[in-house]
Amino acid sequence: MFYDVTLLRQRGLRLKRSDLAPPLRGTLRITEMDRATNNSKRNLLRVDLWAAFETSRMRKLATMSDPVLLPTMGDGLLIAGTELQSEGDKIWEHRQIWLCRPTTESERP
Repeated sequence: MFYDVTLLRQRGLRLKRSDLAPPLRGTLRITEMDRATNNSKRNLLRVDLWAAFETSRMRKLATMSDPVLLPTMGDGLLIAGTELQSEGDKIWEHRQIWLCRPTTESERP
């Protein structure tokens, strides 16, 4: 299933409706990361948004760890979690919320 995903925060701050970027379109995948393969030293759930790239490849558009479903009204779902931002040798963790609305295969770009 494909989703149009709108990122509702930037660097942890809530965005005004007028500042929201157009939705990203792709498929959602939830995976578990083993504690041996991440810096948190604990098992983590991760949600990734993937888009088709060329004919047989995928590219990652966005990632969050520790995803939680939030109640919402309407035809979509809200997923909250933690995203990482890195600049140089520094890494920040920010709160992020995705508004995910299902879309049909025929609407695919």
